[in-house]
Amino acid sequence: MTDSDNAKINDPVEHRRIIRKEHGANMRNPIAGDISPMPTLTVRLSNLPINTTPEDVRFSISTKWLAFKINFLKFEYDYNLRPLNSCRVTFFNTQDAYKFLTHTHDMQFVGHTIRSDFVLTSVVPNESLDKYVGNALGRLVFLYGYPPHVNQHQIRDYYRQYDIVDTTIPGVQPAPLMGQTFLSRRGAFIVQFSTSSEAHRFIRDVYNTEYTRKGGEEWQNATDTNSTSGDDSPKEVVKQHRHLIKAILLQ
Repeated sequence: MTDSDNAKINDPVEHRRIIRKEHGANMRNPIAGDISPMPTLTVRLSNLPINTTPEDVRFSISTKWLAFKINFLKFEYDYNLRPLNSCRVTFFNTQDAYKFLTHTHDMQFVGHTIRSDFVLTSVVPNESLDKYVGNALGRLVFLYGYPPHVNQHQIRDYYRQYDIVDTTIPGVQPAPLMGQTFLSRRGAFIVQFSTSSEAHRFIRDVYNTEYTRKGGEEWQNATDTNSTSGDDSPKEVVKQHRHLIKAILLQ
């Protein structure tokens, strides 16, 4: 291997370019921009199953011995606070980080093939997390899948049996890196609960259930022009779409 080749391998930007070329530029899970070709204290796990918890990372994905070597871990979100299905696990030394990477890379976990990379930073700055979440991580649930007309007051009333603290946190956030534009996501909400256990109970009860209207709510009607009544006038048929709810813990 030439000195030029070694220089490319040791350059993080060139290393990331090579990875994107090998795996395709349009990967479902984005590649981190700070991947390191050399061992670091932090390992990024990507392609994690939805709703993966810190306990899953420590005691199911990791080994029992390495679990107690973890300094801290942080899950990643985009600027709309949507989970990226990835997290960064930081160790006290690079030896343990290397063992963790070799153990987890290409691991099969709940039907997902985990990807592991050394990264240069332990926490990626996220203005939306700082502004809207603060110290409420672990008590916030990202909800989506609702009809576009549903509002925060209906959400609070619909789930009034749960100890909800706040439904006013925007489910659609500005994207600072995109200037003044917004990423539209109607039918999405971020709900804060009183405790982490209440948030977990809510997810267990609600995830993948069907949202049904209550009194006072109206579905958008669609007209079926192929159906006719006795007077040959178009007959309006209400088509109800199924709305399966997804609930993800922000942690």
